[in-house]
Amino acid sequence: MRTDLTDIQTQADADNRTVTGADGEVYARRTTRMARRQADELIAAGTPLVFERYGDALFDWCDGADAASVWASERTYVITSEPTAKQLAKHAMWTAGLWESGDGARLVYLSGRC
Repeated sequence: MRTDLTDIQTQADADNRTVTGADGEVYARRTTRMARRQADELIAAGTPLVFERYGDALFDWCDGADAASVWASERTYVITSEPTAKQLAKHAMWTAGLWESGDGARLVYLSGRC
């Protein structure tokens, strides 16, 4: 299922730098740079995926088959360093991070630059 998260974010999310997921859980960042291999394992295990790109106001939650599909199409563009102008001229680039809720639920968070 793919869900736009924009309308379910609260002022508390903004104040606390958290994200409310489509599942109603509130997630906080644990890591900002995750290797593709680690994200592969999490997505394969059913971990939801959130992807955010400021340039076009994209802020979506995907789970299940949708998460696997988005990950398969964008995986090549996930990097662990700042993107170069040459990379950005070709395609949006992503960094992957791990976010967790207070109950231990996890999500893979892709932050995009274009």
